[in-house]
Amino acid sequence: MKNIVILLLASFLILSCKDAVEQPENLPDKTIQLTLKNDSLEKEIVLLKSVNDSILKIENVVENLWFDKDFNGAHLTRKGITNPEEFVENALRKRTDLIPFEAVLGGTMNFGKIQLLGNKWIIADYSDGHIQGRSIYEYRIDDEKALTFKILASNDTE
Repeated sequence: MKNIVILLLASFLILSCKDAVEQPENLPDKTIQLTLKNDSLEKEIVLLKSVNDSILKIENVVENLWFDKDFNGAHLTRKGITNPEEFVENALRKRTDLIPFEAVLGGTMNFGKIQLLGNKWIIADYSDGHIQGRSIYEYRIDDEKALTFKILASNDTE
């Protein structure tokens, strides 16, 4: 009986050693497989980052379908203004006195999104953090490149 137990233990140890000896042979195959998988995942990450960056760029582009620089902005470019949309928008942003509503609760009214509508009008929204509204303005430019604005309509959305 003792011999059988010793024989079983010896068989078990031999078989265990045999598995340990075979393991290093499989190890390079597993290493290669894992390296290939890792490389593949790194390429996927680079591709996903590129796609994500492209989506963010597209989301941040605000396209104004109501104003064409070459057509609607021609009267401004003839006066030497290279970026008519930016020029008119910046001029209106400085004129918070044209916002027809008073700020409440210590807020300050400021323009938010501004969009030119053709070569005469602008639509702009504004808010103080508590109340908000939207107005349509008419704009004109004189020979000294000074803009004048006239409020045409407003809609508050408290």
